Amino acid sequence: MKKTIMATIAATAALAGSAFADANQEYIKTFGMMMYERNGLADLKLTPEEFDVFVSGMRDSFNGKKMPDNMQEFGQKMIQYLSARAEANIAEEAKKAEAKAAEYWKELEKKEGLNKTPTGLAYEITQKGSGEFAKENSDVTINYTGRLIDGTVFDSTEKAGKPATFNLQKVIPGFREGLQKVAKGGKARLYIPAKLGYGAQPLPGIPPNSTLIFDVEVLDVNNNPQPESPAQPAKQ
Repeated sequence: MKKTIMATIAATAALAGSAFADANQEYIKTFGMMMYERNGLADLKLTPEEFDVFVSGMRDSFNGKKMPDNMQEFGQKMIQYLSARAEANIAEEAKKAEAKAAEYWKELEKKEGLNKTPTGLAYEITQKGSGEFAKENSDVTINYTGRLIDGTVFDSTEKAGKPATFNLQKVIPGFREGLQKVAKGGKARLYIPAKLGYGAQPLPGIPPNSTLIFDVEVLDVNNNPQPESPAQPAKQ
């Protein structure tokens, strides 16, 4: 009986150790993904062969190989090359996105029930609200889902697990203008052209020159928000 208990304990410990090791591997793998996505590496658009060369450089450093002796001169040339390559790729992506957006808007403007403002914002009220409308400096609480024109979701309150509350002065112009078109309790779909969004600036999950589509539900509007307290100087 004692041997059976000890065997069970040993087996359980082995499984726990294995699970811990698996978790550690996932941590390291995810860290690698973060490094790739958040340090401009994706902008280089490395080929599989080039990525292998990149990984070999990390492996050389891991194994203690020293950097080139002329690192100051070499490093400047390296940065110039990588920057030029990334900028060229971003410009190409922006050009493609702009062309796709133009086609999308051409078809969108044929849609019945679409409202368009002088700034270029387009929107549809999908459910009329019965409360007050937000103003330019209002605090609002909303549920939303943000998509690209290909349907890719780049952000949502559902993912966060709760509604979002913010002041309209802190969001992109198209979102600020669009939310003022929806009364409290209402729902709408906002079509935000790049010039009212993030322009040619690429962001994680959002290519340059992207049209943004938001499905929004306005839960609350506060047209008399409290001003933010100015930062207090530290006591001497």
